[in-house]
Amino acid sequence: MIFKRLFVHPTQILINSQQLIGNLNAIKQHVGAKVKLCLPVKANAYGHGLSGISKLVELYVDYLAVSCLDEGSLLRNIGIKKPILVFGAFDEEQIAGLINHDLEVTISSQYKAQLLIKFCEMHRVICKVHIKIDSGMNRVGVRSSSAAALIYYVLAHPCLDLCGVYSHLAASDEVDNQLTLVQIEQFRVLAQYVKEQKPDVICHLANSGGVAYFAESHFDMVRPGLLSYGYFPAHPINTLPLSSIQPCFSLITRVSYFKVVYANSGISYNHRYKTTCDTRVVTLPIGYGDGYRRGLSNLGEVIIRGHKYIISGTICMDMLMVDIGANGEAYVGDEVVLIGSSGELEITLASMAEKLNTIVYEVLVGFNERIPRVYY
Repeated sequence: MIFKRLFVHPTQILINSQQLIGNLNAIKQHVGAKVKLCLPVKANAYGHGLSGISKLVELYVDYLAVSCLDEGSLLRNIGIKKPILVFGAFDEEQIAGLINHDLEVTISSQYKAQLLIKFCEMHRVICKVHIKIDSGMNRVGVRSSSAAALIYYVLAHPCLDLCGVYSHLAASDEVDNQLTLVQIEQFRVLAQYVKEQKPDVICHLANSGGVAYFAESHFDMVRPGLLSYGYFPAHPINTLPLSSIQPCFSLITRVSYFKVVYANSGISYNHRYKTTCDTRVVTLPIGYGDGYRRGLSNLGEVIIRGHKYIISGTICMDMLMVDIGANGEAYVGDEVVLIGSSGELEITLASMAEKLNTIVYEVLVGFNERIPRVYY
């Protein structure tokens, strides 16, 4: 792998644009032409870069979804025209910003609907809304048993344009969990009801697990986040079109320093790693200040010049060290792969998450803005 542009920062996240677009096209082929595709780009597009990803995919999706007003307004300010759904809750003082930026607002209670109605009637504007139904996640949303009443209430107020009704699957990454089937059935009943009232309402339920493993969850639109970026929430699908889905994210840096360290010497804070012989140690300009987790100390892997090595010692805020052995070869400026492949060697995000006893999502969103995203 080669660096795609002159360094602004010696560490870069590389995004394979064609792979991402290929993932989206595979999902669209899988769900069928009648089903819309909404790409969640919240949390900096799952670490891939909010602005860059949104510009890249706008022609290939029907909707984008964000968590909050700040994310949505940023997209409008860079020229994104596609519909944008805001998943998160809003406060009364945010209503003007949501409407001025033509963002579609999530309603989860009659109280929130009343706030919007008050503003819209006062200013003679219309607000596009989606009703969030709690079908089993027990996080946000109107209870399924109360959803019909809220739908009726919203439809009775012309200043609210009901664009969608949606819910969220709680366990679609567990393909044998019956909860998903229960949620799908609850949502199907409510979708049928709302279609009788307003046929053009978009009913959407499926997240990545729903898209991959539960065809009956697809309804009018799907919202695959992790899957779009190349990761299956459970087991991979080995048949086309989904078998073509691959990660589009790589993390690379370059050697910034090289030195010989003598035998029985400690490396980094508190000397959690000690050399067993005279050896060669390289320093890399990435650390937990960039989002490369300190928990990978003495565990994380890197690839240098066709060899895989283990990080040596405690990861620092801005740097980490790697013992490449007495006969190891590396020079200042050499490329280093921290996530991705080099020749036949590969370091996967899944293996990193496993070492950290966490999920791929958390690792991805942890890489912060100090690392530039490069799209190629």
